[in-house]
Amino acid sequence: SHYRSYHGGTAHALTVSGDFRRGFVEDAPSVGFVKTMNPTDSTMFSFGTSDEERTSKALAYLDEQIACEGPGTIAAVMFESIVGSGGVYLAPPGYMEGVRALCDRHGILMIVDEVMTGFGRTGKFWGFQNYDIVPDIVTGAKGLTGAYLPLSMVAVRHEIKEHFENNPLGWGSTFQAHPVALAVAYETLKYILEHDLVSRAKHVIEPIIQANMQRLVAKHDSVARGRYIGAFGCLDIVDPRTNRPIQAFDGSGCTQPEAVAAFRAAFRANGLYGFLRLPVFHCAPALVIEPEELEDGFCRADRALEVLGQALTR
Repeated sequence: SHYRSYHGGTAHALTVSGDFRRGFVEDAPSVGFVKTMNPTDSTMFSFGTSDEERTSKALAYLDEQIACEGPGTIAAVMFESIVGSGGVYLAPPGYMEGVRALCDRHGILMIVDEVMTGFGRTGKFWGFQNYDIVPDIVTGAKGLTGAYLPLSMVAVRHEIKEHFENNPLGWGSTFQAHPVALAVAYETLKYILEHDLVSRAKHVIEPIIQANMQRLVAKHDSVARGRYIGAFGCLDIVDPRTNRPIQAFDGSGCTQPEAVAAFRAAFRANGLYGFLRLPVFHCAPALVIEPEELEDGFCRADRALEVLGQALTR
């Protein structure tokens, strides 16, 4: 799995995550997970100066890592199709296709985590459809029911399904396939398809996110850059004195704690509710949001960022 990743809050899911939250369970006896570097840039490291170089070197690194670990010891790789809570990073062209080729060469399963990106979020029904790949296993959740009820799913290739039909696992789940949750999922998916919300994410929501993120980056010294795809976006918040992240993801190393506290208070005071975990600030609106509602949300974010900017200059 990647260092910049998050795959869930249970012990094994946290351990396979690269997110700092894995530290809560890494003392537990959950072993066998190895991390690799993301192909995208961080504030401290890059595989190259172009997408082609990043893809080539990141795949070479992964290929070497597979050889060092031993291909026969690796059951699967598990990547988010687009990095979610770690900052909305799309893999550079050719990277995911290269991972698929490495998996095929070595007989390794490719698992793609679509919990945040599935069901239209990125302007494709599945996030992995932004690449030319077909995974072996896909996980999904949030958009499956529109968050009206909790429900997650796993999709697998036919041969994997047949294996477990003939060799069932010796466990179950109390609320697996709960009929009420499944009914909500059915109605949600029907609505997504009948109202073409996937296309709406790409052609209605994405242009608004793009324009507003570009405006906020140009206006605020504390906003270094923005990334977006479909109805999924993220802003990087920095300390303008250094142009580096204003704090680490776990909250440590904060260079301006009073300014951060003022920003969080302004965020709430402006009626915003969202995924604000500095040094990143996500935008993931409902796929049915009206354009004027989304514009209003960005105006509220603008006012909160003005408070941050004022606090940073004190």
